[in-house]
Amino acid sequence: MPSLILNTPAKINLGLDVGPRREDGYHAVSSVLQTVTVWDQLRLDEAEDVVLKSYHPDLGTSLNNLAVRAAQLLRQAAGVHCGVAIHLRKRIPIQAGLGGGSSDAAAVLLGCNRLWGLGWDVLRLVELGARLGSDVPFFLYGGTAWVQGRGEVVRPLPPLPSWPVVLARSGPGMPTGTAYAALDRLGSWTHPDAGAVAELCGARPGLRSGRARHRLALLAGNSFEDVVVPAHPQVRQLMDALVDHGAVGCGLCGSGSAVWALAPAVVWARRVAAGLRARGVWAAAARFCSAGIHVPGGAGGAC
Repeated sequence: MPSLILNTPAKINLGLDVGPRREDGYHAVSSVLQTVTVWDQLRLDEAEDVVLKSYHPDLGTSLNNLAVRAAQLLRQAAGVHCGVAIHLRKRIPIQAGLGGGSSDAAAVLLGCNRLWGLGWDVLRLVELGARLGSDVPFFLYGGTAWVQGRGEVVRPLPPLPSWPVVLARSGPGMPTGTAYAALDRLGSWTHPDAGAVAELCGARPGLRSGRARHRLALLAGNSFEDVVVPAHPQVRQLMDALVDHGAVGCGLCGSGSAVWALAPAVVWARRVAAGLRARGVWAAAARFCSAGIHVPGGAGGAC
């Protein structure tokens, strides 16, 4: 079978409410996620084993890479002896809250499902994805979705307009596990109404108006800001600077340290992103996208 080329999008959190720690040690979340047009790229080739090929210095070993774990988990669950060579080109910053690793893992599940001729439906892949990470099930759908539980409950929402957005990262992020532990130590934290965000996103009439973007910005919030901003004050400084320069609103991506800013216009997004990059800040002008990970059609192989 020919190689599969897959573009894997980043995501932002339009609202994220972290619930209290449960008896099983996990926190229930309620979040509205949105894919955006910043991409990693994967090429999947048939191979005798599961291997990762990338020149990125911070990806870690192949054994603990989430994309590799996705392929190994699918191979084990399907009871096959297939292999895959994963050629990964990283464009999404690592540990920024943009979900790059989860998106790559979802792409591997979808791609290997095709490459190996398994024919699994998305619900079956979601069950596996939930074992890899809380954002992986969402990326099996993409677009706009309300995610609950540990991330395994994904409710797709009508696609939002392709609003322009600036993504920016001012420094190192806080690992998700560290952020959850910090919330536990805090004991009490902010609970944004992600359900209200989902309701707004599901209300199609009038969503293309500027007023809708302002309403979304007012509702958006992220429980992790209560611990990330005190630990990394440059995050708040960046968000304040974006608003001062005309952003409709800002929010934290996951547990950070990347932030998103709704842009009043495409030209504004490009200009602001270019200005941030000139100051040494990672930044990208992007758009909301309704598409998820596209897997090329055609019959898959078998092994």
